[in-house]
This record gives sequence, C-alpha cells and structure tokens, in this order.
Amino acid sequence: MNEQLSERGLHQLIDARPVGGTQLLILGICFLLQTIDGFDVLAMSFAAPPLADDWQLSADRLGIVFSSGVLGMTLGAMFLAPWTDRLGRRTMIFWAVLVMGLSMFATAFVDSLGAMVALRLVTGLTIGAMLASLTSLVSEFFPDRQRNLAVGVLLAGYPTGATLGGFLAALLIPDYGWRGVFVAGGIMTLAALPLVYFFLPESLHFLLRRRPHDALQKANAVLQRLGFDTVDELPMAESDPEPASVRSLLVEERRKSTLQLWSSFFLCFGTLYFLLSWIPKLLVDAGLPLEQAIWAGIAFNIGGAAGNIAIGAVSTRLGLQKTVLYFHVIAALGMILFAFLPLGIAALLFLTAVIGLFQQGGFVGFYMTAARLYPAEIRTTGVGWGIGLGRFGAVIAPYIAGVLIGIGWGIPILFTVFAIPLLLGGWMTYSIRSKDLPR
Repeated sequence: MNEQLSERGLHQLIDARPVGGTQLLILGICFLLQTIDGFDVLAMSFAAPPLADDWQLSADRLGIVFSSGVLGMTLGAMFLAPWTDRLGRRTMIFWAVLVMGLSMFATAFVDSLGAMVALRLVTGLTIGAMLASLTSLVSEFFPDRQRNLAVGVLLAGYPTGATLGGFLAALLIPDYGWRGVFVAGGIMTLAALPLVYFFLPESLHFLLRRRPHDALQKANAVLQRLGFDTVDELPMAESDPEPASVRSLLVEERRKSTLQLWSSFFLCFGTLYFLLSWIPKLLVDAGLPLEQAIWAGIAFNIGGAAGNIAIGAVSTRLGLQKTVLYFHVIAALGMILFAFLPLGIAALLFLTAVIGLFQQGGFVGFYMTAARLYPAEIRTTGVGWGIGLGRFGAVIAPYIAGVLIGIGWGIPILFTVFAIPLLLGGWMTYSIRSKDLPR
C-alpha cells in the first residue's frame, strides 16, 4: 500500500509539490465555467428592458422573473449541491453545465411568462449547485499555500462574466433582441461541456472517501495526470465517510462555527446585492447622467474581480480570517466616504471600484473559509448551505432598500446603514474558532 494515497498523505503530497500544468488546467476550466455562470446569472438583467417592451411586462411581473432565478440559485446551493458530496464533483458539474446550457437556449424561444419563470428557476438551480462544486474541486487540487489564491481566481470569474456579459449584450440586443442574449448564453455554456467531459478530473479526496465504482482506476488516472506515482490498491479509509447533510454541519463541534459563517454570508450577501441593485439608480436620482451611473456599476464589478484575486494573495501571508475582517472594514469605510464626500466622476468611479474590490474580495473569503472549515466528504454541502442561506439576505436587502428609498432616505444614510452588516459579517468570520480552520 502506498501511504501517499492516504488522506493525510495526499494532503502532504499535494502540499510538497509545485503547482503543475494539470492543476492550472483545472483552474482554467473552472474559471471559464464561473465566467459563464456570471453571464448566465445576469442575462435577465441585460435582457429585461427589451423583454419588458416586447411582452408589455409590468415591473411586478418582471420582478417575478428576476426572483425565480435567485430562488433557483438558493435552492440549488442548499439542496442540489449536497449531492456533489455523494455523486462526485465532476459528475455534478457535468450535468449542471448540460442542463444550464439547454435551459438558457430554451429561454430564447419561450413566449409565455410561466415558461420564462420556470426556465430561469432551472437555470438558477444548476448555477447554485455548480458554484459550490467548483469551489470544492479547486480547493482540493491545490496546495495549502496557494489554495486561497486559487479559489480567489476561480470566483473572480463571476464578476468577469457579469462585466463581459454587459458588453456582449450591448452588441447583441440591437440586432437580435433579448432572445439573442439567451442564445449566446446557451451556446457558450454547451460549448464548455467537452472541456468538462474530457479534461476535468474527479477529486482525489472524493475518490478516497466515497469509493465509487472503479475508484482505484480513476484515482490512478488522476495521479498520472498530476505526475504522481500510481498505487496498487487504495488504503483503508481512515474513518467511515461522514453523511453529507445539513445535520453534519450542525453537530456539536461545528455548530457554533457553522452558525457564525451562515450569519456572515447572510449579512454581507445583503450589502452586496444592495450595491449591485441600487448603485446606478441612486446615482441617477442624485443627478448623475445614466451613462456615468452605468459605468459606476461596471467599476464595482471590475473592482470585485480584482478583489477576488487580491484576497487570495493577501490571505496567504496575513491569514484568512484576519484578511476577511480587514477587507470588510475597508469596504465599510469606503461606503461611508462614498456617502459623504463630494466627488467628481473620476474619483467616484475610483472609489466605487475600491468598494467593489474590498467588499467582493472580503465576501469571497467566506467561500474560502467554508472550503477549509469542512472535511472533504461534506465540503460542498457546507459551501452550498452557506451560499443558499446567505442568498436570503440578497433577496431581503434590495427590497428593504427600496422601502427606505421610498420614504426619502438618500445615499448618505443608506450607505452608512448598509456598511454595518459588513463590519458584523467580517467580525463573525474572524471570531470562528475551529480545529478544521487553522488561523
């Protein structure tokens, strides 16, 4: 028996070797899938104005379409993602990409609100399941010293896809209408399927813990691709696999840490979606031209993409929990400066990008924390439930903001109020103490 293929030995082997071409290929494919995710999630935002005109949709009916996608992502993260810990990371990603591509493509040809809502729900379900699966897969293939950076690069794909999607939609809609956005999304998503099938391996940690059919042959194939020695047999499992369910996240030794992490996701998801939803509208209401207000939204996403990578690099040296706290404190201070300082357009765009960098970068720290907090056999369940429960904050916060705006609250008090959850969420994650999460 080759000891290097025990779970402990596998960690040591990966940590001892430099990152190779196969690991970079895995990260590249997962980054591409995350970029497509970013486009697919926000496709409805890009298509909404011409769709509303074409179908004569009122704001409340259009809101149902928006909400169906968010609901799908929430349910997918909470109830489909845990199956990744039973079926395999690669298996879940493959089927999620297939169904997502078909649902995006089908959305381009619907002619009723009910069908549109159903398909956006399906698209959201697959995105919610895949996001947690990609996070687990990448974290399990990279050495400890570069794991945070790898997850940060992966999650930078989301704002990258959102930004590029805006530009692509601007090119497509004048000639092809709103349907062209979904055709493009479906084609891009399905085109990625061969990459998943032929080049994306299964997690070695999953193969060791769950022992699916032909686990030895599959493990040796992955070991060969990584340049490691193959083995004649799999070692005896160090313990029985822990059941992948929400109960496993709330056992006594994890309960407090899990509740702290869920609270952090909820609070900071709320502020994130407040900013994503309301920055352009608030700036227009404050007298800024629409074009400049849109550029502020783009600057926020560009900053977010940079922040996702930055937190991975900084946390490797400073420590993950401390970095998450610092990023959220800086983002909160940036929001308060944004609220009260008189800024020209150049300074406003710069500060918006800075807020995006630290707010979205700090938020990605929660994914990194979840990937480290839970063992391999329940890792995707832990990431998925954090994302899923956090999205309730994403649903509630924009609505609350709309109510507050309706009673006359302006940018200064709104940005100050929504900076508070960042401080609370950052502190809760910093306060987590767990044997599974080295400080």
